[in-house]
Amino acid sequence: MPRSRWLGPAAAAGVLLVMAPFGYTLKLGIVTTITAALMLALVAHGWNMLGGFGGYLNFGMAVFFGVGVYSSAILNERLAWGMWQTLPVAAGLAVLTALPVGLATLRLRGHYFAIFTLVITFLAQSAALNLAITNGASGVYTTAPATGPRPIAALFYYCFLGFVVLATGLAYAVQHSNFGYALRAIREDEDAAAALGVRTTAVKLAALLLGAALAGLAGGLYAFQTGYIEPTGTFSLGLSLDVVLVCVIGGLGTWQGPLLGAGIVVLLEQWLRTLFATVHPFGWTIPIESNRIVLGLLLVLFALYAKRGVAGIFRPARGSQLNV
Repeated sequence: MPRSRWLGPAAAAGVLLVMAPFGYTLKLGIVTTITAALMLALVAHGWNMLGGFGGYLNFGMAVFFGVGVYSSAILNERLAWGMWQTLPVAAGLAVLTALPVGLATLRLRGHYFAIFTLVITFLAQSAALNLAITNGASGVYTTAPATGPRPIAALFYYCFLGFVVLATGLAYAVQHSNFGYALRAIREDEDAAAALGVRTTAVKLAALLLGAALAGLAGGLYAFQTGYIEPTGTFSLGLSLDVVLVCVIGGLGTWQGPLLGAGIVVLLEQWLRTLFATVHPFGWTIPIESNRIVLGLLLVLFALYAKRGVAGIFRPARGSQLNV
């Protein structure tokens, strides 16, 4: 195996090692910001399985994330389950939700698949608003397994950091496996991949289910971190758009992409919110939500002129041999 292949993982391991004490050494606001970036990176790793490696634009990650959120919250509120008890259920129910979605949609291609996943996000939000088990617009409260601002902040920082490490290792393994090669073949030319013997539907479904598990896991943690959930904020199209932006900026189909992109997107969002709150051109007030316009423009620029993202700067272009 080329020695250069280990340089990236070694650098990432060094960064994570440096981050280990941050939960108790940095200010609470900074810890919270880093935790938000880690959560986004975890969901983005899930999206990257099919969207990045396989080339299928998916706007439905908020559905799998939301199923994980509500699974953990309902089990905690109604059955008094602890956080660690609910997480496997959150991931499992997200996978069970993704299964019929995948079976129904993965024969669609291009814009048709993207539009369908967009529709199911709104359907999930509507269901959460009207089902009795979710308490509708009243929402659900959860009890965090820690008390006090610092212990709570540190707990979720280390939880998300640990799961991001595992998800990054999984993404690295996928990228350098036959499964990853098959997904990239589908991304480049699905008909040709099928002609070469790749079971395209099964490969795409496996990638979707794997991504849904990661999103559900992130949702289960988030349910306890936020303490209160409601349908509109949980099944938010903004989350689905953010994970696409993270992967496009960081690098589609790479294990580094979600890590790099999440840090850039969260820091940029924080900076833009601060900037728009203080800048008043011609005496006008700029809505904080205008940061979406800037992020959207950034997405277009990367999609047009930097298709390999930030990770492409450090990774030379090379082909991958298909062997399935």
